[in-house]
Amino acid sequence: MTGYIQNFDEFLNEGKVMVKRKYTDSYPAKHVSSAAPVRERILSFVKENGEVSHEKMMEYVKSVNEETGGNTSRKWLNKNTRYFSIKEKNGVKTYKLSPLGERVHHFINKLNEL
Repeated sequence: MTGYIQNFDEFLNEGKVMVKRKYTDSYPAKHVSSAAPVRERILSFVKENGEVSHEKMMEYVKSVNEETGGNTSRKWLNKNTRYFSIKEKNGVKTYKLSPLGERVHHFINKLNEL
């Protein structure tokens, strides 16, 4: 009976994952979708490697396009920089997961295990 919704709360929140939570109106909770295969693959790739150069990141994005038939590009990286800590040293740009990226990766993997 796996894959079925067990209770009403799971039904209401099946597509959202809370990644940031505060208790005041000034700092509302932040949610992300649990169904974003490109984001999941890229975050997992960076998590496995720890720190990734820009060239390796672009190669991986191209390989994700070939696997999924999608059209992910540098634009995806520019729109989703909040998931990465980007550093440039000696002209080499490197990507590492930011605290938000770590949380998203953790919670999405936890959902996939269930």
